[in-house]
Amino acid sequence: MDLAPFHLSYDELACHDAARTPYPRQWRETRLPSLAATFESLRQHCGNGPLRILSAYRTPEHNAAVGGRPHSQHLEGRALDIALPNDLSIDEFHATVRPWAKTDSSVRGLGYYRWGVHIDIRPADRLVAWSGQSVGVRA
Repeated sequence: MDLAPFHLSYDELACHDAARTPYPRQWRETRLPSLAATFESLRQHCGNGPLRILSAYRTPEHNAAVGGRPHSQHLEGRALDIALPNDLSIDEFHATVRPWAKTDSSVRGLGYYRWGVHIDIRPADRLVAWSGQSVGVRA
């Protein structure tokens, strides 16, 4: 998949493990187009400014090391953790994301955290939302 039309790079999508394991090739034509389009939709909804990816794809080993859920969508290449933008408070960012998630038909997972938000495109027929207690940044 050519990422040129999107504000994402393969480096941002790679696992943050020591090897910087790349986003799996087998999902670049299947899962990544929807994930990238969902990210672009959120970016536009937030004013089209930059959004920083904290975590995307994770290997099972790295997911366990950072305390990720055993069935995390990061393991499936379907999730992004997005940092709090510099120009918004956490409450403002969450209030901005909430209506977007309810109207964007591709987002199916939404986690609210003190560092930002988790979005994912899990195969589901409805939006699943939660609030996390994590204060650290998941990589």
